[in-house]
Amino acid sequence: MGFEFPAVLLLLFLLPFLLVLKRKKRQRLPYADVGGWITPRKRGFWKKYYDDSIYCLVFISVILSLANFGYSEQLTESFFESKWLFLALDVSGSMKRATSMSSDKTLGDIALEGVQTFIDMRAKEDYIGIVGFSSYAKLVAPLTFDRNLLQKKLALLHGDQQSSLFRELSAGGGTNVSEAVWLALSAFFSMLPEENRLSTYEIAGLRTFVLGPPGTTPDIPVRLRGSNLGRGMAVILFTDGRIEPALRASGGGEGPNLVNIIELMKTIGVKLYIISVGGDVDAAVADIMARGGAAELGKIFVTAKDIDRDTILEVYREIDRLEKNRNLARLTTVKKSTRYHFAALGCLLMSSHFLLRSVPGFRRL
Repeated sequence: MGFEFPAVLLLLFLLPFLLVLKRKKRQRLPYADVGGWITPRKRGFWKKYYDDSIYCLVFISVILSLANFGYSEQLTESFFESKWLFLALDVSGSMKRATSMSSDKTLGDIALEGVQTFIDMRAKEDYIGIVGFSSYAKLVAPLTFDRNLLQKKLALLHGDQQSSLFRELSAGGGTNVSEAVWLALSAFFSMLPEENRLSTYEIAGLRTFVLGPPGTTPDIPVRLRGSNLGRGMAVILFTDGRIEPALRASGGGEGPNLVNIIELMKTIGVKLYIISVGGDVDAAVADIMARGGAAELGKIFVTAKDIDRDTILEVYREIDRLEKNRNLARLTTVKKSTRYHFAALGCLLMSSHFLLRSVPGFRRL
């Protein structure tokens, strides 16, 4: 509560001087002196002072309108939860193999069909992004709710298109899961509201942590620690390669450690779902995912190497159920202004004054 322009209230001190000036400048109509033959009738309090009273009220209403007294009101707003989801897809050379001896579809074809079906399952309010990876990771599509854009970007990862992006990624023989997850997490950070966005120094600190050996203490920025800022965010990863804690980065040197990345995701509330074809998952990764639990951290889905379309679709349906959009409520603070209320009151009082002056019994002589 307070005034937007409190200095305007100082004009109220002018009111007594304006009243004196008003009385001095008031014109009086002359009339014949009848002496003591007619006894003048005394006017009542209201008839005597209504003119000055309304004048004061109009002046005060104008000043309060200019000062604009405001207050806040809390409203409960219901809304449909929007999820932020990144789909990380393995595009290495091993994804070109056939899913079975009797099928001509490759594992990459099945994976793309599953991703497209999952996108169709999601609510239109969801932001979805795509990361492709092999020996290194590349951002294919940023977070967007444009489903047409996502379809065009997915087409670039299809072997039939032979796009430059597909040829570049499929030439890699590695499965750098940690870089893919870190890239998706970095994209999440870039989309945070301005008041929660991390500085370059803070991101560098997180990078140092994920590059370190497992078991080190994470240097989590204060604005992320315990804030559950990642609620509603998830990374969904599909691969047929071995999921190791760390591989060498594409530019040389040691890459980010997946165990540390998962620890960071757990701290800020981002979930991780891993679809592992063949189930070749490092024990350290499996252990930290098992300790987190599906509700808190995510889940590893292990399938057979001879995977079919129905199996992968069932996995994506389960992820869709785990990431179901909820109806939420939040308290919204709405600022209320009284400027127009006081302005309307001033106009009403002025109209009342003119009306009263037109009544013979209220005329001032």
